[in-house]
Amino acid sequence: MSSFVFTCILGAALMHALWNILLKSASDKNLETAVANFATAILALPLLVIYGLPDPQTFPYIALSIALHLIYFYLVASAYRFGDLNLAYPIMRGAAPLLTLLFGYMFLREQVSDGVIAGIFLVSAGVILLGLRKTSTSAHHLKALLFALTNALVIALYTIVDGHGVRLSNNAWSYVSLLMFSHGCVFLSLVLWQRRRQQLLPESFSYIKSRLIYPLIGGTCIIGSYSVALWAMTQAPISLVAAVRETSVLFAFLFGTLYLKESPYTQRIIGALGICLGLILIRIY
Repeated sequence: MSSFVFTCILGAALMHALWNILLKSASDKNLETAVANFATAILALPLLVIYGLPDPQTFPYIALSIALHLIYFYLVASAYRFGDLNLAYPIMRGAAPLLTLLFGYMFLREQVSDGVIAGIFLVSAGVILLGLRKTSTSAHHLKALLFALTNALVIALYTIVDGHGVRLSNNAWSYVSLLMFSHGCVFLSLVLWQRRRQQLLPESFSYIKSRLIYPLIGGTCIIGSYSVALWAMTQAPISLVAAVRETSVLFAFLFGTLYLKESPYTQRIIGALGICLGLILIRIY
């Protein structure tokens, strides 16, 4: 992996952390997630016009990815209802690279060096250490943990699906733009349909109006982060990109500690050091 690609993925990680931080502050996480994803659809439309549609052979991958992302965002919102940012986020993001490494070998026969494997394990272990401890704000610790672990599986699955799909497309930006446009429209439509059945549309629109700037920023972070990650997967092994992207948890950890007053302790510090060591191994090998 070149220094340029490595730096780009770190930038994507920062954007991903910012989006999760904004979502954690929302009182209606499902609705805010839907609006943020609709913002990605708006941002993706010009890219779709510029780059056009991807190869038709990628359409099944995009359809499967949309379904997996819908499950992912539901599980993210559910995990954050029951656990603090420094619990749910590290667990779901930490276990995913190990599963991605396994699935990448099983389904794509993708191989990486022993040094990279060791680095991925260190990154995952470090990320998990940042979250595996009950805190005073985690009254529903077990529920948050289950949602987060289930989401790790979903993350690994959509990473493999999109990583392979974007390689087949021969143009990362056309694949990303169609994926984000389709997903954003579908997600918001489903949420508003559900709110209409529950007769909650007036309250929903009022909430959107009061919080509009946050999902707009979040949508920008979503499309920026995932676009860069998928492009990077055309330049480097999928499992390697997935692991480096999980450095987003370091940014979330720092923000949660400094601004949200979530508790830092020795285990989390060790986890952060483990992530840094893992990144060094990945970069060297």
